[in-house]
Amino acid sequence: ECFRRLMPSQFDRMGRDGGVMIRGFIPSADLLPRMTFPGDIDLLVIPYEGEDLIVSSALAIELKAVRPTFQKQGKSPGDFGFSQAAGMLQHGFPYVAVGHLIVSDASPEYAWRKVLQTKIIDAAAGTVEEPWETAVDMMPADLIKRSFGRLQANCRFPELGLLASYVSESGSWFPQGKQATFNGLVSADTMLAIAHYYEQHVDSFLDTPKYPPRLA
Repeated sequence: ECFRRLMPSQFDRMGRDGGVMIRGFIPSADLLPRMTFPGDIDLLVIPYEGEDLIVSSALAIELKAVRPTFQKQGKSPGDFGFSQAAGMLQHGFPYVAVGHLIVSDASPEYAWRKVLQTKIIDAAAGTVEEPWETAVDMMPADLIKRSFGRLQANCRFPELGLLASYVSESGSWFPQGKQATFNGLVSADTMLAIAHYYEQHVDSFLDTPKYPPRLA
C-alpha cells in the first residue's frame, strides 16, 4: 500500500507476475562511489515484471522515525529528510521519496472514538456482515494525517514522493502519500549502478510480489 501511494501508475501497470525487490540501508558509496551524502540509501525499491527488472522506475526512499505520545501528539522529527532526498535527486535516482514512520503509545480508553466495524463475508463478491458500533483508539489515524500534513507543508521539492505510515505490532492503518514524479536529473550511470548492485547483492533483496502466490 505504501508503494501504491508513492508509485500509483507503476503499481497499476503491474501484472500478475509483477512486484518489487526491496533492500534497506545500502551504504551510498557501495552503490555510487562518488556519493557521500546521504551516507545511506534507507530503502531501495526496484519494480519487476516477470524476469525483467525495471531499473528506470527504481525508487529511493529517505526514512525518518516519528515518535509522538498521547500527551505530545504534535511531536515531529528533528530532520524531515528533505536534504538527504535532495541529494538522491542530484545523484540521478529515477524516483525519490521521503517517508515518515510513526510509532506511539496508546491512548487511554476515555479518548477512544466510536466507529462502525464489520467483517468480510466474501472478498470477491464484496459482501460484509451488518456493521456494529465499537470504540477504537484512533490516534494512529490522527498521527498519520498530522505527519503527512507537515510533510506537504514543508516540502520544497515537487518531484519528491511523500509518505506517512503508522507502524504497529497488531493491525494495520492505511498510510497517506503523495506520488513521486520522474526525476528530471535522472542519470544513466546511476541506473546502471542500481542494476549492477542488484546483480551483486540479489540475495539481500526482499521479493515482494503484487499478488500473493495463491492469487497470482
